[in-house]
Amino acid sequence: MKPDVLVIESELTAFALADRRLRDQFHLTWAPSLEAAESMLSRLHFDVVLARADDDAHVGFIARLVQEWPDVPIVAIAPWEVQGDRAVECGAREWVSAPINFPRLAAVLDFVVVERRREEHHALPSPPRGIHV
Repeated sequence: MKPDVLVIESELTAFALADRRLRDQFHLTWAPSLEAAESMLSRLHFDVVLARADDDAHVGFIARLVQEWPDVPIVAIAPWEVQGDRAVECGAREWVSAPINFPRLAAVLDFVVVERRREEHHALPSPPRGIHV
């Protein structure tokens, strides 16, 4: 099963390009606005969120997402290193630079999903001794 990625992107053409380049590895869902993203996160399960970190408003939104949905890792897309670093300081797991290098983005998304699944696995209680699972 492909990991579910919520892509917060106001431009449909940018989302369509990402979907075309990443659809073999991920199931992408488009959120055209911050409000739409919040609505989707409250109703649906996502393995990772991909969000822009272009300006203070987007970085602030990433910080809010981390507070409201701490179990959903965020990968930020930032045009400058300082914005990417700020996104990580606010709780994003990782950031990639724009313009997007899609093989790098796919590798980062895959790493974040695998890391999250590993954390979830380790958070499960161990079965009692003597029981073989």
